[in-house]
Amino acid sequence: MYKTKCDNKLIISGEPEPANITEGCGSLGMFLMKRLLRHGNEVAVTSFDVPAVVLSVIPWFHAFGCLTLINVLCNKLKLISLPKFEEGLFLSCIENYRCTLVFVVPPLMVFLAKHPLVDNYDLSSINILLCGAAPLSKETEALVKKRIGVKHILQGYGMSETTLAMLVQSNARANKSGSVGTLQAGSLAKVVDPESGQLLGPNQPGELHFKGNQIMKGYIGNEKETDATIDKDGWLRTGDIGYYDENGEFFIIDRLKELIKYKGYQVPPAEIEAILLTNPKIKDVGVVGFPDEAAGELPLAFVVKQPNVTLTEDEVRQYVAQRTSPAKRLHGGVRFVSEIPKNVSGKILRRHLRAMLQRPMAKL
Repeated sequence: MYKTKCDNKLIISGEPEPANITEGCGSLGMFLMKRLLRHGNEVAVTSFDVPAVVLSVIPWFHAFGCLTLINVLCNKLKLISLPKFEEGLFLSCIENYRCTLVFVVPPLMVFLAKHPLVDNYDLSSINILLCGAAPLSKETEALVKKRIGVKHILQGYGMSETTLAMLVQSNARANKSGSVGTLQAGSLAKVVDPESGQLLGPNQPGELHFKGNQIMKGYIGNEKETDATIDKDGWLRTGDIGYYDENGEFFIIDRLKELIKYKGYQVPPAEIEAILLTNPKIKDVGVVGFPDEAAGELPLAFVVKQPNVTLTEDEVRQYVAQRTSPAKRLHGGVRFVSEIPKNVSGKILRRHLRAMLQRPMAKL
């Protein structure tokens, strides 16, 4: 199977093989992948004990949206699908259709936690909020639970390359706040030191590697990238830093390439963002490293203020300083912006934020 140079058609030669062609949402832009569904290879489908009314705004071309649709069909559930996110429409659908299960991404969780419009709608029908596509902080999770009283907020972890979820929380067990759940049946996982390649044990952060029949066969027409992602033993390198605890629950820290290197310390931007989002004056935030000759990189925050509030750079810096270790403080400063650039799955586009560092500062 290969992709022609003149168009996006795929030509299958020899015996036809089942394949799933997925649009990736990573920083490299669109890529095509083929997953060979070997004999005995099954994608885990979540079962529901009671009828559910599902609301989803996740695009179907995204792996999260694709598997959401498969789950709904397999379980014969009612699906309310929105072509795009609109604040009032999203909230009114929950209220009018009494949605019990809502698939969300972290920006939607921030919306539920902080937007004033949420108070105007009855969201009491929601039993489960299932969040994926990007890390959700325990701080944002707590804010949503406190505000709308939802019983279960579940997380999962997966990639387009892994046919979605490798890790998932279950509402049948007590989940630790901030975790992304336990390993799915038929899957293998290990945590590896990204520099030495040494295998790490419980509560030791490192790069997550996965293995199983649901791992993609490779990137179509890109053998070099495939070899860099999947080793000779079939282990897929995720590029994500995380760890598992003594109970087998996994926690995601950040992307390996996004860690800020400050004076030899590795600073996860997501950790600082989670702290800042607990500030009621802050609507949204993104953190990157600002290049510095002496320290390497300085943590810097792009902040979106809530409407009609007064917030200074010093207030923001002090807010973080009071809640973190010295290495994780905003040594690079604060820039106020109108919005944080994100892709369709809700991941912060940090390369866009870094590009903004080259522009003159605007007064907001």
